[in-house]
Amino acid sequence: MRIAIVIAVTAISLSAQTPPSSATYIPLTSSQRWEQYRHDTFLSPGLYFAAIGYAGGAQLYKRPPEWGQGMTAYEKRAGTFLATYAIQYSVRDGAAAALGYDPRYLHCECTGGGRRLAHALLWSFLTKNEAGRTRLNIPMVAGDYAGEMIPYLWFPKRYSPLKDGFRDGSQEVGITVGLNIFREFAPEFRRLIRAVPNP
Repeated sequence: MRIAIVIAVTAISLSAQTPPSSATYIPLTSSQRWEQYRHDTFLSPGLYFAAIGYAGGAQLYKRPPEWGQGMTAYEKRAGTFLATYAIQYSVRDGAAAALGYDPRYLHCECTGGGRRLAHALLWSFLTKNEAGRTRLNIPMVAGDYAGEMIPYLWFPKRYSPLKDGFRDGSQEVGITVGLNIFREFAPEFRRLIRAVPNP
């Protein structure tokens, strides 16, 4: 599940513009919040490609074996992947809207690889409220854990939403950190990709 999620979110990030800056911060409007939520949860093509890939891998490795094989099992696995993302972003964006927090990663306007890396690590757990004050990003962490714990409710009984969901939620937090590092250095990655000569 982890690899498929990384692929999905990386595809989303590659198509995104440079993240907003933490230094020259402008809060999201209500319509911008809805647009971001709709894109992240339902409209990103990368998400559906990742669901197809995840379901194929889970089918191949029979995870969980109780679901069996065949098209119905495949649909259940793909649906679980999509539900994981829908829950994650619904909790994250809903809680962020309720608290007036920004759900986006906020880019550093600093220079130097070390400072930017430190910023990406720190701002994986921080965000700004509508007044521009720095806050602990509780909605992001809550979304990561909820998105991984809740789907275990429809897994076979030997799976535990608390134990297995907490483990997967912790991995998802780590993936979020890695993704924010990628977002921070995305302009450099894009320049490298453009510089690669076509065969």
